[in-house]
Amino acid sequence: MSKDTIAKKEILFLWDGENWNPNGDMLNSNAPRMDEETGVAEASDVRIKRTIRDELIKSEGANTIFIKEYKRAENILDCKTAIRENNINIKQSKTDLEKEILNRFIDIRAFGGVLPISDKDEMKKDKSITTAGVQFTGAVQFRVSKSLHKVNVQHIKGTGAFASNYSDSDDKKQKQQATFREEDFLSYAMFATYGVMDNYNAKKTNFSEDDATKVLNALWFGTKNLITRSKMGQTPRFMIVITYKDDTFAGDLNNSIMLNSNKDDMAIRSINDYTIDFTRLKGKLTRYKDKIKKIEYFVDYDFEQRHKEQFDISWIKIER
Repeated sequence: MSKDTIAKKEILFLWDGENWNPNGDMLNSNAPRMDEETGVAEASDVRIKRTIRDELIKSEGANTIFIKEYKRAENILDCKTAIRENNINIKQSKTDLEKEILNRFIDIRAFGGVLPISDKDEMKKDKSITTAGVQFTGAVQFRVSKSLHKVNVQHIKGTGAFASNYSDSDDKKQKQQATFREEDFLSYAMFATYGVMDNYNAKKTNFSEDDATKVLNALWFGTKNLITRSKMGQTPRFMIVITYKDDTFAGDLNNSIMLNSNKDDMAIRSINDYTIDFTRLKGKLTRYKDKIKKIEYFVDYDFEQRHKEQFDISWIKIER
């Protein structure tokens, strides 16, 4: 296997937090995303990828990430303008254009993307521009992450520091109270994130083993380093990475574990209130043992103390 080709990998990542909003729903006043039928919380694959991108910007530099916010003055730029902001030569052949984008941006190699390059009017005016857009299918894909239990949602009301519409010339507006705010938080949630690093798509984007290591590190550390008011205290607890010998993989790892607690789901408030049962996961991996090259895991200290007796002796611990 060449240095530019990864072996197929599966990822199961467990992470938690308390009094937080892991992924706000813009269509629901930015309240935490929920599955209303089951009462479990959700985090989109876009949120997971953003966490990775933000951490890669810190560790690898902003120039290695394409999908990010571009601003000129107070205006947010579109994709076509962002292409030009990165000084990408849009007049080269489509093949060379794709090669340049993939060589420069790890997030496109990892997650792919649909990138508009030019429009019909511009291409009519400048015949040297022959590519309207490029599209990549990334090697790294995630499911929607779900909490392993029903969650308790807190609705919080408060006041801001400033009035909403003060005016020196209007007496009525001088008597206004400070603005009110309302928001929803989860009391606690333990999430399971499932992902695949696909060797077939990796060949198309030149996603390498080195890239894979950087993405996994960014998922782990980025979850912890996301220091914002709504996400303070997110903690990466456990990540298992299964590397396969060929194109076979077990699949559905997030549904192969179970949270056990003596408390009602919505009364869970910390990692000390439950354990994760790995029995079915280990059974599934045993059935695929002849196809597995290696199994590695990262683990938080507190999680390890409560679960280390369940870890298989063949699993390789990676210090983080």
